[in-house]
Amino acid sequence: MSSDQILRALWRRRIPFFITFFLCLAAVVAATLLLPKAYTATATLYVGGRISPDTFVDTVRVEQNTRTYATLAGNPNVAQLVADELPLELTRAELLDRMSFAPVERTPLIQIGAEAGTPSEAQELANTYARVFVERVEELFEAGRAPAPISISEEAVEPTAASKPNPPLYAGIGTLLSLLLAGGVALLRERLDTRVRVAPEDDEVLGEPVMARIPRIQGSGRRASRAAADRFRVLKTNLDFVGDDPAKVIVVTSPGVSEGKTLISSSLALTAAADGERVVLIEADLRRPGLDRTAIAKSTARSAVGLSNYLVGAASESQVLTAHPEHPGLSVIWSGVIPPNPTALLASPRLDTLIDSLRASFDRVIIDTCPISVGADASVIASRVDGTLYVVDQRSKRSDAQAGLNQLRGVRARLLGIVLNRVKLVGTDAYYHDTGRAHTQLDGTAVESAETSVRRPETLK
Repeated sequence: MSSDQILRALWRRRIPFFITFFLCLAAVVAATLLLPKAYTATATLYVGGRISPDTFVDTVRVEQNTRTYATLAGNPNVAQLVADELPLELTRAELLDRMSFAPVERTPLIQIGAEAGTPSEAQELANTYARVFVERVEELFEAGRAPAPISISEEAVEPTAASKPNPPLYAGIGTLLSLLLAGGVALLRERLDTRVRVAPEDDEVLGEPVMARIPRIQGSGRRASRAAADRFRVLKTNLDFVGDDPAKVIVVTSPGVSEGKTLISSSLALTAAADGERVVLIEADLRRPGLDRTAIAKSTARSAVGLSNYLVGAASESQVLTAHPEHPGLSVIWSGVIPPNPTALLASPRLDTLIDSLRASFDRVIIDTCPISVGADASVIASRVDGTLYVVDQRSKRSDAQAGLNQLRGVRARLLGIVLNRVKLVGTDAYYHDTGRAHTQLDGTAVESAETSVRRPETLK
């Protein structure tokens, strides 16, 4: 992923990002406050005797002696001598875990540090260790077994602040780790989310152009959103300018059920009719027709004679073609009774005859068919028309949407583009959005999804 894609993914997953970040940071702060405090006191030793102005000082030898004594100070035998002097019940191993011995670079000084739970205890440990070690070295020096004398330069004093924990340091490291962990959680959520996700600035999805973004419509009944109405006008305009050969006969399908293809089909037909076009809407979903759940069905009833009757030769074109009483220029061909073999019926040459006749009589022919994943109905029709609109709900799985596109490409259907449905209102779209009151109904909009709670017509005998 590029840096831009990562930033967009983090923004989409900002809620889990911030929750993870603050939880981790709170855990770090709590752990810091609960850690026991430790105090460190330091005594400083001087290696070598007094130096007169005329004395030659071999700095290499001094540094060597200093390093030697720093190593010798950590000897277990010395630690045992110190442990015997202390009022605390410590083993030499426990004592050495609390001590540190470090030569000061380019000086004859050694620092002996002691860590304890209280300032006074840390001071006592450091001074006792320094004193016992100096006494031990003096014995060795007098016996000729040590290279130089040693003395206490500065005794340890009680520390005024705890050396551990270090809240600023822990907070800084905790913040960095919290950011990394929160970013990892957000990106993992993005990776595991298989839904179709499209940024507002993206003009393509799954390799196909985005023809329109239809917002999620709030409310109930048949109230409409002005923002959605404008989006359908954008969709119609984009269809008019697709390529050098605009599509006159259009199939509308989707990857799966409940993605709003019937709503898109009916709204597009209403929008085109409102613009003065002669439009015919064909309900070619012979498995689960739902056109009567859209604004098309207002003031008109489903006809019992429809497309299935025409395809079996039981009705003529004039008998199945119904002019809408409220929308001049709009005609509807209902599905008719549900046949037992929809795919075979839709493959009939009579469908080609009907399409050719309607092409000559109308400015636009819109065919609502079943989802691409339900049988081969959509594929059979899509390969015989001018173009296909692919309706994708942003809650749909990306793999399902891709599989449907592959099937359409496999039958050499002309893909006009993708209509994203139920998109969250952002930017200028929110200007129209008002959940508190109903807007005046505009042609080309409806609220209910045409894929749910559909009344099934009579089954074809």
